[in-house]
Amino acid sequence: MAKSNFWLNPEFEPKRQFRFLIELTIGGQNLQFLARSVDRPSYTISDNPHQFFNHTFYYPGRITWNTISLTLVDPVNPNGAEVLYEYLSSIGIEKPTSNVTATGTTITKESATSALGNLVIKEMGTNPGSPDTVVKGNWQLLNAFITEVNFGNHSYDSEDMIDIQMTLRYDWAEYQ
Repeated sequence: MAKSNFWLNPEFEPKRQFRFLIELTIGGQNLQFLARSVDRPSYTISDNPHQFFNHTFYYPGRITWNTISLTLVDPVNPNGAEVLYEYLSSIGIEKPTSNVTATGTTITKESATSALGNLVIKEMGTNPGSPDTVVKGNWQLLNAFITEVNFGNHSYDSEDMIDIQMTLRYDWAEYQ
């Protein structure tokens, strides 16, 4: 068995968790620099059992892309909480100030996906022998929309920045 020079290869560089950028624009605001963390896309393939006498055989079924979590820092300007609150009106939600506005609003997939815009997770790295940072790969989430927003909390015993946590659903992802 030949020895592997895996760790001695100067051309090898693993992807690092902290080297990423998010391409995200909501309500005309570029929120790229606000990203603190994000899940990479993942999927699940269901299995379908088939009983044949005393045996069970499994066949692959449908693919389901799982939700991702995105954590943003909430700055004063642009106000991340305000941008995400206004996202509600851009997808068709109105404040229920009357019976008409409470019952006359609906969210469509088109309004939810177009209000979020393009969502791309860029994986960054360096080329061998160069200190310059370059994009090594892109995860593009197609037909993505927000399913949950948590605006964080306030606490007198902490000096931490306020985070906004979001859960996003998408139909599928492409890696380029």
